[in-house]
Amino acid sequence: MSENTENKKIRLDEIENPALVYAMYEMKDKKTKETEAKFISELRRATFITPAVVEVKGEDGEFRVAEDSSQKGETRIQFMMLQNDKKERFLPAFTSMEEVRKWRKEDHFQTVICNFDQYINIVASDAEGPRGLAIDPYGSNILLSRELLEGLKSAIDERNNSQVFIADLKEHPEELEDALRDFFNEDGTVEQAYLQLMRRGNDVSYLLIVDNEFPENASEDEVKSIRKNLFDNIAEKIKPALNGRPLSIAGFSDEFGKKSG
Repeated sequence: MSENTENKKIRLDEIENPALVYAMYEMKDKKTKETEAKFISELRRATFITPAVVEVKGEDGEFRVAEDSSQKGETRIQFMMLQNDKKERFLPAFTSMEEVRKWRKEDHFQTVICNFDQYINIVASDAEGPRGLAIDPYGSNILLSRELLEGLKSAIDERNNSQVFIADLKEHPEELEDALRDFFNEDGTVEQAYLQLMRRGNDVSYLLIVDNEFPENASEDEVKSIRKNLFDNIAEKIKPALNGRPLSIAGFSDEFGKKSG
């Protein structure tokens, strides 16, 4: 999201990130695993300001510098970079307008407001792009290399992909529900069943939670065997009705089933 400092000055001046600033001070004063962990944690919560040239595509198809943030249309953003003595370029990320003014005192320039995950994608996704991220380059001057950001991006992606979200069906797949109903009527051991959607990262599948009968005093191994046979038979019976979408099956007595049902 782009902002213009002249038109959105009050909002920009409200960006301060005191918790991150203190975490940076602690890490520079004493670099330990604890101070580094706190710094990374505060990075994920912070909002930063980066100077940029924001252009908007006009009706004639040409891009021109946006006069203010209210202009609508296709936007093109060119970030302003800083360069060190080795000619390496870094993308600056300022924690406040006070830090921005250490770089440039006048107010007539454009800025982009980003969170840390957005910076990771900007830097880590372009091998020919900036060498890394410079946080408050004229103050604390914390430099985060592209390699570090790539590692953080991988860790974040892995974490996101490991999260599972369960939701009720908005549209009922009639063919699948009919196939399940036919199987349950024929099998006779399933007392209740719920069909839901499960999302893990970008992958979407069906989740079927079943509550089935077991013989009285059945051992744990017998329960596992009965459940496996039931789940295998369900999967085989309804496979044509899935239309290629994956299916996971859980029992009400499973820990996952208890949380999902």
